[in-house]
Amino acid sequence: MANKVQMPENDLMVETKGKLELFFDKYGNKLLWGLVCVTVVAVAIYAWVSISSNSELKKENAAQAALTVALTTDGDVTAFEAIVKEYNGTKAANTASYLAGAEYLKAGDIANAKASLAKYNDVKGAAGEVINALVYTLRGDVAVEENDLQTAADLYRKAIAANQEKSNVEAATKKLALVLEAMGDKAAAMEAYKALVEKYPEVKAQYTKYIFE
Repeated sequence: MANKVQMPENDLMVETKGKLELFFDKYGNKLLWGLVCVTVVAVAIYAWVSISSNSELKKENAAQAALTVALTTDGDVTAFEAIVKEYNGTKAANTASYLAGAEYLKAGDIANAKASLAKYNDVKGAAGEVINALVYTLRGDVAVEENDLQTAADLYRKAIAANQEKSNVEAATKKLALVLEAMGDKAAAMEAYKALVEKYPEVKAQYTKYIFE
């Protein structure tokens, strides 16, 4: 059996190996503890993220349950306000702020309606677009109550752009046209009706008189 040939080490290899051995003799213990510390920190961060995510999920679930109870038991504005306060930052609390604003506006409490609606943040997705549009419309209604017609017109336009459902576009367009007429811009009001009819020809008979009068 042939003997395994051992390659000779040159001076550079010997010197390098010697330096590495000295380095680990001197710093090996510190490096080991450093790695241990890094590992402990990484585990702690992972645990914190997991706990935080689990906690947020529990909070969201609790908020959704509270909102469901409020909606199915004819909860009044105080129930929605309680959800906004207790579960701040959740999707359910965001929806509750819209519902509270709608209730306040219905009751003629413009200041609280405005404050509640201001807490609402736009939501992505098809379902979110519907509520986004409703909130813009309600904010426009608040502006009308405050006699800020230009702001109302801008908000009704945002409501139209937020969701293309026929019922939303038609309702927001009618309010927009009324505001534009109140501002003395009858031509702009007619254009709003024309845009509605072009988008939904089936409603033409209802609005022809507004376009050609």
